[in-house]
Amino acid sequence: MRKHLIRRRAAIAGLVAAAAIGSAAPAQADGIGCDERLDRLEAQFYDMADRRGYDVAAEWWQARWHAYFQSCVLH
Repeated sequence: MRKHLIRRRAAIAGLVAAAAIGSAAPAQADGIGCDERLDRLEAQFYDMADRRGYDVAAEWWQARWHAYFQSCVLH
């Protein structure tokens, strides 16, 4: 019974540590910085606007910009 509690506490501590580390650096999740992410997003937006039209690209941009803003501007 005691080993079960120790394992459970260790598992919970591991999850908490992983969550803390993950939230500490969301902008670096894929190995690039915020400036590079923004440049890439802008290039993808213009490419999509050329291929599918401005309205579709603008809808795509809204979701991507929100994610970028949350991870790079607010943090």
